[in-house]
Amino acid sequence: MSLLGRACDKEFWAEVREKDCYARFRNENLAIWNNCCEGKPISELTYSLFKIYSVTGSRSEFEDVYFDRRRRMNACTFLSLIYPEEEKYFAYLQDILFAVLGEYTWCLPAHYSHADKDGSLMVDLFAAETGFALAEIYTMLRDRLDPIVEARIKKEIDRRIIKPYVTKLNRLWWEKGENNWAAVCVGSVGCTIMLLFPELFPDLRDRISETMECYLRGFADDGFCVEGSGYWHYGFGFFTVYADMVKKFTGGEIDYFTRPKVRAVATYIQKMFLSGHTSVSFADSGAYLSYHIGLVHYLKSVYPDDVIAYDRSLSYNYDGCARFCLHLRAALWYCEDYDTGELPNDSCTFFAEGAQWYIKKTSAYGFAAKGGHNKESHNHNDVGSFIFAKNGVQILADPGTGKYCKQYFSKERYEFFHTRTLGHSLPTFGGAEQKEGLDYAARDVRVEGEDFVLDIAPAYGISELSKCERRFSFTETSATVTDSFDYSGDVIVERVVSMREPTEIESGKIAILDSVLTYDADAVETVKIEKQSSPGTADCYTVDFVLKNGTLKFVYSIN
Repeated sequence: MSLLGRACDKEFWAEVREKDCYARFRNENLAIWNNCCEGKPISELTYSLFKIYSVTGSRSEFEDVYFDRRRRMNACTFLSLIYPEEEKYFAYLQDILFAVLGEYTWCLPAHYSHADKDGSLMVDLFAAETGFALAEIYTMLRDRLDPIVEARIKKEIDRRIIKPYVTKLNRLWWEKGENNWAAVCVGSVGCTIMLLFPELFPDLRDRISETMECYLRGFADDGFCVEGSGYWHYGFGFFTVYADMVKKFTGGEIDYFTRPKVRAVATYIQKMFLSGHTSVSFADSGAYLSYHIGLVHYLKSVYPDDVIAYDRSLSYNYDGCARFCLHLRAALWYCEDYDTGELPNDSCTFFAEGAQWYIKKTSAYGFAAKGGHNKESHNHNDVGSFIFAKNGVQILADPGTGKYCKQYFSKERYEFFHTRTLGHSLPTFGGAEQKEGLDYAARDVRVEGEDFVLDIAPAYGISELSKCERRFSFTETSATVTDSFDYSGDVIVERVVSMREPTEIESGKIAILDSVLTYDADAVETVKIEKQSSPGTADCYTVDFVLKNGTLKFVYSIN
């Protein structure tokens, strides 16, 4: 059995060419060809671009060119397979392959600072991905590649990926990681070894398996991903690709899909849709979500009674980082039988005890709240934060990820609006926000009947605050927040965040689109509405309720 399944089968690519159900895949790649390749030279990855990150912290200048190269490489590969008689696609592909093979490093500058001085041998996320992409391209098109390109692919993968992994005296840091890095890096390395250096796998399988175990430990048994939906797609996507390949390679001896936890993780993404594309955007996630069609279709084939393949309007084939193995499987794992689709469940409730996430959907709205702690992967200082979504919009919002830059992943992280407490619908006490760290966490987290209740006082770490019990209660059309305080200091400010501009319509009521936020006006000294703008991200709005001194409880509702 081929490790890539039908990907090496010319009849499969003839189906992709001819069948209407693959039109989106074809047209997407043709659009990349027309917009990025035809008549256009390959952009250079210059040293001037490379050093911008270390000087200013900006990632986009280098990464725009880096991912553009891989976007072209991917599209030309698929077009060469779909239209083998069109020589222009394959000619451009060999040019772009030669350019990628000639890059000083496959590692991004943002990760280079963690490397040895010779960063050309740094195995980060994107170096591992690039090696795996080249291994799959080599496997599918080896019979057509020029011998020089063919030999160079294998040589550069061996030099940049295999030898650094095999001969590293100290294990690479991500080998003990419990986040997406572990799955992406070791999944890519493991698959590359199985495809091009299969003789090495028996001696390395235990080491690879240890890293995959670390990745899976990052999930509680309920399968929730505290890194957020985007990182579920990323990490679990590469995990699934590896799990599929290693099952074939070992003749079923290694089969991750029999594990209850893997089954639970596989159903995570379908719980994240709140209203249309609007999603749970805790941590570094987006406010809008699409599911990867190939990944979800594969998981549904494994767990047909558990995984839901929603309407295709909520799906995507391709991501902005040009991840070849997932883009390939948007065609390879696509199943026409699952494309009838269905809309997300209108009425359901989930409580993830491990992650301490509570999700509720009714026919009128979607709601999510979180407990947890402030040392989660891709952490925001947001214990007790929540989202209320209606008609495809986060009315009360978690703005999700900020713009990635050097400072965003440094000691300056919590100076950004998106990551600090002020970027979430949470109170502050005498100006004090929540603190970063494992000890700054929710306590007494529980579900009482239909209510979700937690005490978020420990997340602030201030002696004046001994209790801040936050209770969420619900009707079919509204959600109510009740905060009860035991606080000896001054000035409590209750903040709510919205993706749309709020308008105060009368005392005690604020309109946001077709929703009304109703609050206890007797407890409020002043109300302040402000627009919040952050570079590279969508604007949002904050409403601050400055409470009267001595207030012990504040209640507000949204419908």
